Amino acid sequence: MARKTIATPIAGASGFIAGLVGLALAAPLLAADATVLADAILRADASGAATPRVSELDPAIDLDGAYRVQQRVVDRKLAAGDAVIGYKAGLTGKLARWWFDIEDPVFGVLLASGRRHDGATIGEPAGRHMLLEAEIAFVAGARIEGPVADVAALKPLIRGVAPVIEAPAGGFPKSEARKLTVADIVANNVSAHVLIVGKEHSPDGLDLKKLTATLSRDDRQVSKGTGADAMGDPWTAALWLVNVAVRQGRVIEPGHYLSTGVIGKRIESEPGRYVAEFGELGRIEFEVK
Repeated sequence: MARKTIATPIAGASGFIAGLVGLALAAPLLAADATVLADAILRADASGAATPRVSELDPAIDLDGAYRVQQRVVDRKLAAGDAVIGYKAGLTGKLARWWFDIEDPVFGVLLASGRRHDGATIGEPAGRHMLLEAEIAFVAGARIEGPVADVAALKPLIRGVAPVIEAPAGGFPKSEARKLTVADIVANNVSAHVLIVGKEHSPDGLDLKKLTATLSRDDRQVSKGTGADAMGDPWTAALWLVNVAVRQGRVIEPGHYLSTGVIGKRIESEPGRYVAEFGELGRIEFEVK
């Protein structure tokens, strides 16, 4: 199938992206040009401009191509001094996967620049709107660089479990929401932004499927769910995440977080004081300004 060329620039994109578009009028972008697409995402992020949709810049891009773009986005950030602190699963809910017509969730990389602790105050980055998600994260206790057969084989490699609040912040305009593809989301590193980490606990004796998590803003509950929202069982989600990470060439180091997907609803961030209750895993308090 012949590749399409880009017909129009993306609203709010930088001059660099506009130049890309002009180039594409003369010759189609190849899916292999992951570095070019990553540069477009990074330049938009740095300027607060709208995040470009890779599916518009290269309409023939597939999921593998999107992960190549994501890898270059992450690797550029690492080269600038950031560090990997773990991995996240996105689109874990059945409805989200139905909407994007995918069988499996998507994978993103968590970076040290986004780590926060209980009691943190966070704000929306320029040009980006945040969501808030209560999640369960496992903490690796061993180096994992190859596939893991099943949950039983994974458990000895995990040292702990912690409550977390994940605050993704993508730069896609709301007007573009219905145009988004799974490739757009993956290439933008699944909008990874902030991870607020609570106290680490031993997973021994915990039934994480039944664990209830609630999120309240200014004393009003805005979300409630159970661990089963994460692919039926957070352990199942963690196993999936580990095996996708190693297939992507990533290594899971001791201390890395494996954030397993939203429990309850993802909430539009608004200014206020938030309390997330995670039952036996304790609570996280934070503020959005």
